[in-house]
Amino acid sequence: MNNILKDYNQKGYVKLEKLFDKSFISNVLEDIKNLKDVDIYKDSNGLLRRIERVYNKGENLKKLDLVVKQKLKNIFGFDFNIFKDKYNLKPPGGEGFLCHYDGVFYFYDLNNNKKKGWYEYADYFVNVGIAIDSCTEENATLEMSQIHNLPFEKLILNTKNDGTPVLLESVEKKLDFQILNLNIGDIAIFSNTTPHRSKENNSSFSRRILYYTYVPERFGNNYEKYYLDKKNSRNKTSKSLSAN
Repeated sequence: MNNILKDYNQKGYVKLEKLFDKSFISNVLEDIKNLKDVDIYKDSNGLLRRIERVYNKGENLKKLDLVVKQKLKNIFGFDFNIFKDKYNLKPPGGEGFLCHYDGVFYFYDLNNNKKKGWYEYADYFVNVGIAIDSCTEENATLEMSQIHNLPFEKLILNTKNDGTPVLLESVEKKLDFQILNLNIGDIAIFSNTTPHRSKENNSSFSRRILYYTYVPERFGNNYEKYYLDKKNSRNKTSKSLSAN
């Protein structure tokens, strides 16, 4: 595991192959088909783009979360709590995501107080993408650049500072990106400060991925608080955190 952590710290992302087998992913999909009490977002073309608040809405989804948390503990050496989750669909014709960090934006709460995005809740975030489909260049998989190990106040200067975490084009142009191909059941682990993006899906195949974000256990469990704050945020752009 030390080599995995070393790679993660150097690049900001790693890929682990075959953490889940195809039969388990099929069972997860059955849970997803029966989701209730979730938040749904569509892209500008009306295509289903994202479903949030999913991780505990089925026995297989619950098991997946437990397996991922154990894997993270094995790698990082401490326990994690889930902070937020989403199921990204990106069907054929589905929009891409502009180059962005995760959680680096300002939002305004119900009392119009300015808040520092995810950093209101913690200062260390680990994303885990679980491939539900094969994710390739053809169906617009993730593209990753090198991690930016900077505090919020410096990261925000690299963004458009428009309520989303989208990076300035001048910053993006200086970055080198690697295409991250994933087979069904593979996972990608990456920092929220690793610039990432993906293109429009011009293939005839969906690119479905579960994205879970975790924080070290020492920050407590802010899952419900985060989604309540998100619901009540005065930022229209931050509510789906869409990069389009």
